[in-house]
Amino acid sequence: MFDKPNRAELLDAALRTLREEILPDLDGDRKYAGLMVASAIATVIREIESDNNHEPVRRVLDHFADLYGQDNVHHAGVDGEQRIRALNQHLIRDIRDGEFDDDPTGPVYTLLLEQALQRLSLSNPKFIDASEYSQPSSS
Repeated sequence: MFDKPNRAELLDAALRTLREEILPDLDGDRKYAGLMVASAIATVIREIESDNNHEPVRRVLDHFADLYGQDNVHHAGVDGEQRIRALNQHLIRDIRDGEFDDDPTGPVYTLLLEQALQRLSLSNPKFIDASEYSQPSSS
């Protein structure tokens, strides 16, 4: 746990080896498979690094608090991840029941956009950097 190299550093070394020493010698389907493995390793590294940063979870929970109230968010689970899972299930039911149909660019949109951006920051951060996002106007 406290040893060096840590798990992110080990994965980073494996990723560098894969990219620099193995992938250049592959072609076709094997290269595609190697690129998929490299992408998965890079995503896991970003997830490990984000585990130390509670800001993304806090931002999503703040959006849920705007929607459902801080007390409901607090009672939804024992930690941030569990709360988000439980609140997402509640949100799914509410959307299915048409609870937010009158305000398509309001707090639900903002919450879903935040969650999408947080997921993209882990799975494909280059996409976010290359794209410009803006909330649509309500007019």
